[in-house]
Amino acid sequence: MLACEGLTPRAHRLLERVRAAVPSVADPLAFMISGGCCGGTSPVLLRQSNILAGFDVCLGEVDGISVYAHPDHARYLQRDRFVIDALDDVRSDTFSLEIAYGGRFVLQELKVDG
Repeated sequence: MLACEGLTPRAHRLLERVRAAVPSVADPLAFMISGGCCGGTSPVLLRQSNILAGFDVCLGEVDGISVYAHPDHARYLQRDRFVIDALDDVRSDTFSLEIAYGGRFVLQELKVDG
């Protein structure tokens, strides 16, 4: 089972706003779960060409978009299950593509009974 299990309805609506405004035919969209200073642990929506093929680790796919993390960060994220959610009307200094469309993607951990 992959760590990323999908999008919340709010995240799906934000993603649809981005897709309507930003064509991704030549360079598809991808999520990078940042572990660095810029994004904290928030998903950063960017172009697939920003992913380091063979280095960044795929944690799943949501709505046709692959979700990646740096190998060191992925080691921790793979132990958990999460969905990508969104916050509306958030001000942020991130370079994530959705900021211009009224929201910000965030992670939401899924609680696993056990």
